[in-house]
Amino acid sequence: MPEPGRDYPRTWSEFQRRFPDDDACARYLERLSWPDGFVCAACGAVARQPWRGSRRRLVCPSCQHQATVTSGTLFQGTRTPLTSWFTAAWMIATAEQGVSASDLQRRLGLASYETAWMLLHRYRRAMVRSGRPRLSGVVEVGYTPVGRRSIVALAVEARGDEPGRVRMQRVDAAGGEGLAAFVAWAVEPGTVLRTAGAGGSEVLAQGGYLAPPAGPDAAGPPLAFVELVARLLGRWLQGTHQGAASPAQLDWYLDEFTFRFNRRWATHRGLLFYRLIEEALVTPPLPYAAVAGVPPEGRTGAKGTAT
Repeated sequence: MPEPGRDYPRTWSEFQRRFPDDDACARYLERLSWPDGFVCAACGAVARQPWRGSRRRLVCPSCQHQATVTSGTLFQGTRTPLTSWFTAAWMIATAEQGVSASDLQRRLGLASYETAWMLLHRYRRAMVRSGRPRLSGVVEVGYTPVGRRSIVALAVEARGDEPGRVRMQRVDAAGGEGLAAFVAWAVEPGTVLRTAGAGGSEVLAQGGYLAPPAGPDAAGPPLAFVELVARLLGRWLQGTHQGAASPAQLDWYLDEFTFRFNRRWATHRGLLFYRLIEEALVTPPLPYAAVAGVPPEGRTGAKGTAT
C-alpha cells in the first residue's frame, strides 16, 4: 500500500509544498511510472539515471531512444501545465461530491471553460480502474432510468445492512441480451444473484450464477440496494451537475459516481489522488472527439462503465 506523506500528500498544504511547479509534477510521474528505474520502451534496458534531454525528454543510455513521462498516457500532448492537471486531480479526488467544470475553471484560473471540461472528462475516463475484479458474494441487479432517453443497469453487492461495490452500464433496453452481457461483465460466476423483471431467469441459467435460497422471499426479494444506489445517482447528477449529463456523456458521469461510491469509506483522501494519477498514467491518450460526443470504446457488454 502507498504510504501517506511519502507516496502522496495528506493535506492541501502538503500538496502545495510537494508540487510547486511542473518539474516537481514530472518527477512524481516518473516515480510512479518507473519505481525501479526508467525502462526503455525500445530496447527494454533499465536505467537508474536516464540521460535528460530538452523538453523533459528521457534518453536511454543503451540505445539513445527518447521518451517522455507523458507519452502514451492521458497527459500526452497537453498544453495545460502539469500543475493544473495535478491540482484538478486533487480537487476531483478529494471533493466529497465532486466538482463541476465551472468550479474547476474558476478555482484553477483557466481562461477557457472548455479546458476545464476536457480535464474533468479525461480524468473521469481514468476512474475506470484497470484490472478491477468483478462483484461477488450476493449481488442485486436492476435498472434505473436516467433522463428521458437512457437506461442504466446496476449491480450492487449486498453486504449485510450496507451496499458494497457497484457496477453500472448504460444499456439499450431492460432485459434480454443486454442484461446477460452486463452481468457477465460485472459479476463473478458462482455469485448469488438477485434480479427482478425480464431476463433474470435466463441470466441465472446461462451465466453460472446462483439463485437466492428458497424461502419466504423465493418469488424475488426487493432490490433495496439497487433502489438506494439509483436514488443516490439521481441526486448526485442533479445536485452536483444540475442534470447536465446528456446521453452522449452519461458514461463518463457513471464512471465518476462509481469511483466515488466505491471509495466512500476511504480514510485518506490523498490516496484517491494517488490512485487517480496512477490510473491516468495507464490510460491511453483521449482525442477530443472521444470526449465530446463518441462513447468510450473497449468496454465489454453494453455501453458502460465501472471501477
